[in-house]
Amino acid sequence: MNTETQLSDLMVSAYTHQKNGDLSLAIQAWNGLVNHVDADEALKANAHLSLGNLHQLQGNNDLAVESMSNAIKANPNSAEAYFCLAYLEQEKENFSSAVEYFEQAIALKKTDSGAFNNLGNCYDRLEQSDKAINAYSQAISLDADYIAAIYNRGNAYIKTAKDDLALHDLNKAIELDANFYQAYYNRGTLLKRMGKMIQAEQDLTKAKSLAQQELEQKTPQ
Repeated sequence: MNTETQLSDLMVSAYTHQKNGDLSLAIQAWNGLVNHVDADEALKANAHLSLGNLHQLQGNNDLAVESMSNAIKANPNSAEAYFCLAYLEQEKENFSSAVEYFEQAIALKKTDSGAFNNLGNCYDRLEQSDKAINAYSQAISLDADYIAAIYNRGNAYIKTAKDDLALHDLNKAIELDANFYQAYYNRGTLLKRMGKMIQAEQDLTKAKSLAQQELEQKTPQ
C-alpha cells in the first residue's frame, strides 16, 4: 500500500468513526495521521484540529488545548484553532486569555459575528464596557439581527449610563423576540431608572409572566 493510500484510508476512517459517534476510534485514526511520517503540515494541522474538537466533546479540555496548540504550530493561520482555544479559556473564566485568542482569531477571520459577540462577553466580564460595546457593535455590523449581540450591547450601555442607546437595543431585542423575558426585565429596570414608572411596571410584569411560562414548559408533567 503506497503512502497516499495509507493517508487517505486513515482520513476516511477518522471521518467515518466521527460521523458514527465512535469518538475513541476517530481519535485513534487522527493520531495515526498526526504520527505518520509522510503527513504534511496542512494534513497534520487538520488532524490536530479534529483531535481538539473530539477531546472537547469528551470533556478532556487539557488534551483539547494541547491539540489546538499543535494545530497552530502546524498552521499559524488556523483561525478555527484560535477560536476553539478562546472558547475553552472563556469556559474556564480565563477572560484575559480568551480575549487574546479571540483577537488573534478575528485578525485571521474578520467575518465571524459569534466571535465578536463572545469577545464582547469577555470584555464585559473584565468590566471593560467600552471595549465590550465595540465588539458587540462589530458583531451587529456583520449581522443586523444578531439578537444576542444586540441584547448584550444594550446591557453594556446600561452599565455606562447611555440610557437612550440601551433602550434602543432592548427595544430591538424584544422586536426580534417577543418572548425574550430577560430583555423585558432589563428594559423595565432601565425605564424605572428613567422615571417611566408605568411602562417599567408593564415590562417587569411581562418579564415575570414569560419567565413563569418558560419554567412551566421545562417542568416535567
